[in-house]
Amino acid sequence: MIRAWLSRGARLAGAGGSGRAVLVAQLAAMLAGVLLLGLKWSSVRDAVIALDHGEELFADFVHHYYPTVRDSLREGTPVGGFFYPAGFAVLIAPLGWLSLGGATTVWAVIELGCVVWAATRLVRAASPDRALLAVLGAAITVTSVPVLHNLKWGQVSILILATTSAAFIAHARGKRALAAVLLGVATGIKGYPLVFLAWFAAKGDLRFVLRAGAACAFTLVVLPLLVMGPSHALFFQRVTSGAVLGAADGVLRDFNSQYAPALLSRFYVGGWDAAPPEVIAWSELGSYAAISGVLVLVLIAARSTAPGIASRRDLLGFVLIACTVPFWLRTSWSHYFVHLPVAQTLLAGAFAREPRARAALAIAVLVAPSVYLSSVLGLFATAGWWYYANAGSLFFANALVLAAAAAYVVDAHLREGASLVSTALSSARAWTKSLRRGQGAFATSAGVRSDDMEQDRRGQPDDQRREQDADERDREHEVRSDARPTAAHLRAGRAPALVDAGEANTGPERHDERREER
Repeated sequence: MIRAWLSRGARLAGAGGSGRAVLVAQLAAMLAGVLLLGLKWSSVRDAVIALDHGEELFADFVHHYYPTVRDSLREGTPVGGFFYPAGFAVLIAPLGWLSLGGATTVWAVIELGCVVWAATRLVRAASPDRALLAVLGAAITVTSVPVLHNLKWGQVSILILATTSAAFIAHARGKRALAAVLLGVATGIKGYPLVFLAWFAAKGDLRFVLRAGAACAFTLVVLPLLVMGPSHALFFQRVTSGAVLGAADGVLRDFNSQYAPALLSRFYVGGWDAAPPEVIAWSELGSYAAISGVLVLVLIAARSTAPGIASRRDLLGFVLIACTVPFWLRTSWSHYFVHLPVAQTLLAGAFAREPRARAALAIAVLVAPSVYLSSVLGLFATAGWWYYANAGSLFFANALVLAAAAAYVVDAHLREGASLVSTALSSARAWTKSLRRGQGAFATSAGVRSDDMEQDRRGQPDDQRREQDADERDREHEVRSDARPTAAHLRAGRAPALVDAGEANTGPERHDERREER
């Protein structure tokens, strides 16, 4: 039933359900979601009280962000509770020129703008060929507890979601300079988005990693030095870093934290202080194991030639890395899980394409329960926000998404992808040679060099170019030899496709073009 409903969404998309029509439908779904929230909460104040402790809307902005930038950044100090890089203070410094009311209004526009973008453009990118699913994703976004929690506090997680996911989309579309800038902004806000560079390293795009790393270094280091002055920038960063380290142990005892070891300790009366040391040790070991498993999945998603993975490769990578947060970040507050709506939309669309009962089962057992736990429906089913957070509802919603992503990636690769062994070996050889020659990295998912690499080769001696062409032909032969038809392919009457790291167009015409280029 679920897959049939989503298939009708695909037919709607094919019949004109794209562009402006889908956007209007998404905005209508968002409005319907807000009206449904109004049935439970008669005012914004009621919603603020129901989501977490405190009665003030945008409390973090009012009491931490704005006071920090109200005075000159060359003289002022971060107020208590400002656990952010100096670069973030510089980025929001213009808000300090306004009154508190004016600055809060501008901040509200920024926050709501990011929510609208995530609920429309982002979920549409996660479900490009299923209009109804994109509309449903918009409703899921505005009724998601992490998104509402972010709005309650006026937090920055929705900004990080918007900039980081936009960077992934821009990179997939070839806009690498824009992608690097967006990642730099995201890292300047909080710091931890640096981990998303692992995805581009796994894809072999080391040039972009260096470019994005430079953008991150600019927002984290260079920008504060220029605006605050060297001595005051170092002082400012020392104060904020000291505040973060001082609160590191306290958050382990906070019932709002969804950090895996802290959550496990809450099953003991007394929490973190009462949990046996061996339980804490095993939970931390389990977190490391989960991170290691996700790294393997990231490598598979980045390198697999399976068409089902290639068609949504970059957003799969984004979801996999975002889902690691509660396994290594001690705070992991509720608003850190704003990635769940797009992850749920992406995986529902991915499973819906598979004409098998187990795909529909995956939606019913993994994706749908995750939507329930992370939405206001899960909150309403508890006795209140304390019980909802203390039980780790969002941790388990995130774990279900991670399990669904793992199942999809592994299943799609085993059924349709070429062996990763030869691909990894050829990648290692290419990286070694390119680094030795000082020319950057090859894009070797299917043995096809990047346009930038081709430009670098123009000035090389003829014998060196002939050697590289021979290496490339060897890699293509290895990948083709691994893509032998499986039993599933033979039953379906087709052979596995060779897919580049982001495209599935490798028909005979494409191979003819490559022969002509060589």
